[in-house]
This record gives sequence, C-alpha cells and structure tokens, in this order.
Amino acid sequence: MSKPKIALVAGGNSGEYEISIQGAHVLSGNIDAGLFEVYPIIIRESDWYYTSAEKERIPVDKNDFSVLTPKGKVNFDLAFITIHGTPGEDGKLQGYFDLLRIPYTTSGQLACALTFNKFFCNRMVSSFGLKTAHSIKLIKDVTIDIKDVLESVGLPVFVKPNKGGSSLGTSRVDSGDQLLSAIVSAFEHDDEVMIEEMIKGTEVTTGVFRYNGIITSLPVTEIVSKSDSAFFDYIAKYKGLSEEITPARISGAMTLEVQRLARLVYEKLELRGVVRIDFIITEEGPYFLEANITPGMSQASIIPQQARAAGYSFQEFLTMIIREALK
Repeated sequence: MSKPKIALVAGGNSGEYEISIQGAHVLSGNIDAGLFEVYPIIIRESDWYYTSAEKERIPVDKNDFSVLTPKGKVNFDLAFITIHGTPGEDGKLQGYFDLLRIPYTTSGQLACALTFNKFFCNRMVSSFGLKTAHSIKLIKDVTIDIKDVLESVGLPVFVKPNKGGSSLGTSRVDSGDQLLSAIVSAFEHDDEVMIEEMIKGTEVTTGVFRYNGIITSLPVTEIVSKSDSAFFDYIAKYKGLSEEITPARISGAMTLEVQRLARLVYEKLELRGVVRIDFIITEEGPYFLEANITPGMSQASIIPQQARAAGYSFQEFLTMIIREALK
C-alpha cells in the first residue's frame, strides 16, 4: 500500500517567514519517512512551489493543490501547515483546503480566524469563565485620544497588533509619552491594535492536542525572558534570550489547573491539531493570554521540548498528529 503523501506547507506572507521555513526543516527531518511521503511546499504571496530533491522549483497547481513531478502528478492526502501569520494561522489557507476537501493538521477556518484576532478571542475565552487582561482595540485611521486610552487601561500596558504572532510589533509601555510611538509601531504590522493591561506574574504555556478522541495537555513550561522587553517577545523567542523550564516551577495543583483550563479552551473553541496555550499565573490564578494555532517547531520551540518531557519521541508525536488529522 502506498504511503500517505504529506504536503509540509511553510513560508507565508508575514515577518515570520524564516521562522516557518526553519520549523519545516526540523519537521521534514522528524516525520517518519517509513510511514509518510513528505513534500515541502513553500508559499510566499502568490508564489507556491515544491522544491524537488534536485533543487528544482515545481509550481503548485492551485486548482487542486497538486504538483507535477518528473514521476507524475502528486495529489496530497494531508496538508501539514506550519505557517505563522497569514495565510496559515488566520483561517485563509484552511478555507482553501476545505474547498478542496484536503484534510490538514490545524484547527478549522473559523477557529483559526477567531484565535488570530486576539481581542475577540479574549472576549470569547472570558465568556467561558477564564480570567483575561482588560484591553481595548484601536482601528487604523480612526482618531486616537491618548488620554482616554490611559484612563481606560492604565499603565503599564502591552501594545500589540491585534492579528499576528511571535510578538512582532509588540511593545511594553510604562509611561504615557511612550504610548503613541508604540501604537504607530504596532500599526505597521496590522490595521488593528490591541492595548492590554500588563498582568504581573509567572508566564507559562502548555501544548494541547487530541488523539483517539482524548484531549491531552502536555507538561507545562515556564518562560523567563532575558530580554529588556520583560516579556516573551520575538527576540526572546528566537534569539535564545529566554529560559524555558519544563516542568514549570509551580505547584502540582497549579499545574493541573493550567492544564485543565488549556483543555477547556481547546474544547470550547473547537480547536484541532496541536495548539500552544499561554497563561500568566498571578495570586488570583491563571490569566489566559493567547492560543497559538500553529506553534513553532524549530529547534528553539517549546512543543518539541514538551513532547519529549511527556515521554514521546518527536517523531512519535508527529505521527500521532498526522494520523489524527487523516481520520
């Protein structure tokens, strides 16, 4: 019997293009070649292609998401999406694959669109009874009254693009005179900006996935940023300026609570695949930060660390994710 053909879809249109490519390289070396045929597919705006073993770029036929190789036409059984940002994290690519009836490893179109919109996601998660930071949303080209913003949210705050990942364009603001420049910076990455009160506490994250109908939480990781930004920003994530401690230095009871809340979010938002869900732990309990639909899979990424801590080899873990998506 022929092996399922997996399109490993990487790249994207955001500033996280290179991170996605790095993650795809790691995945390509860890997906079980004895079980699956892997085809790296790169997407960059309208340029979609497969790079053959001979380094030939073969364009993707977008009518049916196929490639024509010297050995014949290849139709894919599954898309393993490892794009951060648009179009792989915001639901656009998922909608395309839904139309073609090609299964994929991430959450569905609606869930991706919701979690990609931080402001709306926080509102939804808050309705489930979880704690979230107070925030407001600004829209580009709409007049901003800095005084009103400060009165509504206070200081310190985080100013971030409402739709995006890896903390690109995100700033910590400690004084009113920093706020406008931070807003301008965030608007360079999105037409909507979220201003969110800063919650002081211990930042933690846990991966969640479903296999054989059971939703499982991976071990909790504590994140200690060593960058000047004092939060897990883009530089800390990908330049080695963060300490990631697995298991997190929290009580057993708090670990179970974080994992329970993560599973609750996963279930209520109807998420699929492996999702990384972030929290801040305070004296009042865990505050939900965000859900990462396509968590990083590079050497510096957390999910591979958590999978190993849970007793899975990375290859075994990826096989579970692929088999679940193929059902």
